[in-house]
This record gives sequence, structure tokens and C-alpha cells, in this order.
Amino acid sequence: MYVMEQTYGERLAAALKLRKLKQADLAKQLKIAQTAVSKIINGAQYLDFDLAVKACEILEISLNWLAYGTDKEPKQPYYRDPERQRIEYLMSIMEKAEYPLVIVAMEEIIEIRFKDSAAKTGNR
Repeated sequence: MYVMEQTYGERLAAALKLRKLKQADLAKQLKIAQTAVSKIINGAQYLDFDLAVKACEILEISLNWLAYGTDKEPKQPYYRDPERQRIEYLMSIMEKAEYPLVIVAMEEIIEIRFKDSAAKTGNR
């Protein structure tokens, strides 16, 4: 397995370059501001899970490559549990993220866990 030493944003920028797309092109397809794509590339922000999946489809890259820098197959039951997949994605962001991004990702993880706990106990 080959792991690239690029950041999340650098991998996104490389995928854009490979597909000969501009930040504005990706932003338009994702229906987000071009400044958001710029912040992602510069490491100040990240794509939420659903937008990351869509960006990967547009750029024809795998979510694993974007998140981890590798195309390694996910561990089971990764695909069978969508909430676990979201948490794994957020954890990959936090691995090398700056402090504010870690806080945002942790808040999302807590929200996912809270929803999961409420669903299991029948509370909403």
C-alpha cells in the first residue's frame, strides 16, 4: 500500500488539476462558493461527508484516497454502516487538521453518535 504525504487539500487540488478543472468548476457542481473550495485546499475547511462523496464522483477519485491518501479497501463493516463511514471520514480529517477543524469534526461526530443513540433507544 502506498500512502501519499499530501494533505487533504493538496489531494483535492491535485485531483482538480488532473481533471483540468478549476476551483470554480468544482464549486459550481457542488453548489458551494468558490471560496469554500479555496479554504478546503488551503486546509482551513473540509467538505462535509455528502459533498466529499459527490466531489469524489465528479473528480473520479475514491473517498479513501481523498481522506487518507490511499486507495486501501475499507475495513468491514465500513460500507454497511453509513454513520460509521461518516465518522471514519471525519476522523481522517482530524488526524492532521488544525485545532478549529478538529472541533468542528468532533461536533459532527457527537451529533452522529447522539442521533444513533436516540434511534437505538427509540427517543428523538
